[in-house]
Amino acid sequence: MADQYVGLEIATYVIAAAIVLSGIIIGIGRAFGYKKIENFGVEEFFQTIINAAIIGTLAAIIELINQVASGIAEGCGTDKLIISQVVCQFTQINDMIFALVKEMITLLNTIGYYQTLSLNFNIVTIQPFANLAAISSALSIQLLFLQAALIAINMNITIMNFIGQNALGLILPIGLVFRTFFGTRRLGAFLIGLAIGLYLLYPSFIFIFPLPTNDIQNATTIINATNHKVYYSAVPVVELNDANAIGAKLDVMSGRCFESSSQECQQATQGLNRQDVDFVGDLGVILQKVNIATGRALVYLAIAPLLSLIITAIFIKEITKIFGAELGLDFVKVV
Repeated sequence: MADQYVGLEIATYVIAAAIVLSGIIIGIGRAFGYKKIENFGVEEFFQTIINAAIIGTLAAIIELINQVASGIAEGCGTDKLIISQVVCQFTQINDMIFALVKEMITLLNTIGYYQTLSLNFNIVTIQPFANLAAISSALSIQLLFLQAALIAINMNITIMNFIGQNALGLILPIGLVFRTFFGTRRLGAFLIGLAIGLYLLYPSFIFIFPLPTNDIQNATTIINATNHKVYYSAVPVVELNDANAIGAKLDVMSGRCFESSSQECQQATQGLNRQDVDFVGDLGVILQKVNIATGRALVYLAIAPLLSLIITAIFIKEITKIFGAELGLDFVKVV
């Protein structure tokens, strides 16, 4: 594992040098009869052995988590690193949400067209789909949430790329170097905990949350199907002066003609089923699907990283306490 990261190789060299230095200090202490110097050398040797154990244990844990992640993730290539898997999933979700946003914009244009369309009968003017304003507002709010989700995705991808490039390659080696010397041991322990927490715990706790991809795809598919229904397309400009043509189409879209026995409605609905042309009903289903997709996407993109960050912070705090203490001091005194 160490050969995959230059930083770990450097840390390995530092540990080897520290072991040699500790041996020299112990030898000097025994040669000149200075017990304090000898105890200091033993303490530094013990701490260096702990650093070596940290590298070995971390390598094994990383390999195990990467193997599990690569077995669970789908469609994310051959790179089995947990960071790469999470970045891949974020990228997939970003593309899916972007496709959903485009379909929603097209649908909102259609809704806006029919929502504001009025029929003037000289005596009275009616807007058959004026109540679509509520659905349009709800979808517009969901669109804003999805835009926020896209921002959150790109923030998460940037953070993950930073962690992948620096956690093991820079932060961990520096932490091991600092922990080798008693004066900076606590700082080194903090950097070690920071590197391990960011590289392992932070992405792992995000990874275990259920992906919202299926819900986003379902919402996108149903909106796409609605957008491509010919009967929902806008009325050509040449027919705008024909109130009967427009009125008949609106009657069919609203479902009123399917419950009427008039000759005009029978002609307008010939070859159509109520399920094929149910504009309001389709919008209701779409609103439900978009709500589900938006909610689960925000959980994965906002709640999961926040919870993972809290757990990582607690882990870093505890690791700093453990590895920042003089673990070998009591042992040396007893000997």
